[in-house]
Amino acid sequence: MLELGDPAAFGALLLPAEDTDRQLIRTMLAAAYDLSAVRVDQVRDVAVSELELQHPLFAKGRRTGTWTQTVPSYTRSDLTLDEATSRNPAWIDILARLRVTVVAEVDPAGAESIVTEAADDFATLDEFRRRFPFVDLDAFLAEHGISTVEQLRDAFQYLVTTVRLRAAAPFDPDDPANAHTLDVALATVAVDPFDLTEGMRAAQVVRETSRTLTGTTSTTVPVESTAAYAVAVLFAESGPGGSGITTTAVEQLFARAGVAALFLHTNP
Repeated sequence: MLELGDPAAFGALLLPAEDTDRQLIRTMLAAAYDLSAVRVDQVRDVAVSELELQHPLFAKGRRTGTWTQTVPSYTRSDLTLDEATSRNPAWIDILARLRVTVVAEVDPAGAESIVTEAADDFATLDEFRRRFPFVDLDAFLAEHGISTVEQLRDAFQYLVTTVRLRAAAPFDPDDPANAHTLDVALATVAVDPFDLTEGMRAAQVVRETSRTLTGTTSTTVPVESTAAYAVAVLFAESGPGGSGITTTAVEQLFARAGVAALFLHTNP
């Protein structure tokens, strides 16, 4: 807390010199947002706008009920109550509000053209199968009591719709329009002495306890918030020591679980 209680110091921890691809930040973004419509080309900057030490996170539950009265007149009331389900909080050692500037290619979404044409000029059942391969023809015929191609052709109106999706313009990473800022709340738990199991458990406790909370939704790019917090585990850099475990291996292990692994250099 003494070393990382300053926003500038904590921000520097998120951008280690050896992490040239900014994989730590990418892990955090993927944990906080659904990026299926966005390809992050590069992470340009990370600013810590707010930092809070020892933030308590209480698990919350929801209770619902109905109160019904029939005399003297019918009345119905629905009650929903959110309440803390435990007096013992999960402690977030450092809760940081980040503003991450990225260069991203965004799916343009939408359709460029939609064309619907009649498709009832088939002459045989096999031709129908070729034109409509997604239809189980035998089941369709049995369901509607159809036995001949003439009956099939006369029973319904058949249409084929062709949708051409809007194509993306050539991506230019230097175009200012492709620079976006995403807000990320990073919940960091410190684990000392070094213990991989304890670190993973602490991260999962924070993730599960915050599952009912709502995250931030960006208004500049089409991403949806999937979690209130991205989660990081902070270890002492000297922790792996002579165990034969490298910091890279730890980072990769935690990244597979959607958790960022941070290492703080400590003096002996």
